[in-house]
Amino acid sequence: MGNGIYTALAGAVAQSEALDVTANNVANASTAGFRAERVSFHEQLTRATGNRMVFVGATGGKTDGAQGALRQTGAPLDAALVGDAWFAVDTPRGVRYTRDGAFRTDAGGTIVTSDGLAVRARGGGNLVIPPGAATVAIGGDGTVEADGEAIGQLELARFAPSAMVREGESLMIARGPAQAVGADVEVVGGAIEQSNFEIVRGVVDLVRVSRTYEALHRMIERYRDIDSRTARDIGGPG
Repeated sequence: MGNGIYTALAGAVAQSEALDVTANNVANASTAGFRAERVSFHEQLTRATGNRMVFVGATGGKTDGAQGALRQTGAPLDAALVGDAWFAVDTPRGVRYTRDGAFRTDAGGTIVTSDGLAVRARGGGNLVIPPGAATVAIGGDGTVEADGEAIGQLELARFAPSAMVREGESLMIARGPAQAVGADVEVVGGAIEQSNFEIVRGVVDLVRVSRTYEALHRMIERYRDIDSRTARDIGGPG
């Protein structure tokens, strides 16, 4: 079997990985605060039967840090981040980070995410809206006010992009030390940051990757046919 089939197989695997990542991006194109995942292709050098061969591999897991567009909702607990920062939330597995600011209150008045995770307050603890509060507002620095009185401030965090590991659709785990949040970071109350993935581009990418994968699959089948015919010829009567 020639090296060509191995090259085609490696390419097909890489395109399959790219297809999975792109499909997930498309599926989350309407998820608030979603950060698209990027795929990069690279050469892999290996040795087989004494020969050096170069294959193509795909690496995912790199998060696109571009700012998503803001959508005004008017909901007093909705909050959008502008700049390099994350909201901190409590989960059963520890602190996680998100850009999804579609907040609400639970039965006890605690501010939570759309998935029911408690939003962390700067300095520790959570933010609780007092019973009977008539008005709630979130300021540009993340300060939450109820009836004009500050009840706390949203905890904002910043990390190196390489330290952020995806967990689900909109949560991130930090695998590195926190960095100072820039003075240019702003919290916009009554708004939601939309996904930073463009659905039109995603559909185009899906079609392109699918066609490349199909072409490589056909190439693999042709190599297999050639190998089968070669084996029959070698094993045939002299």
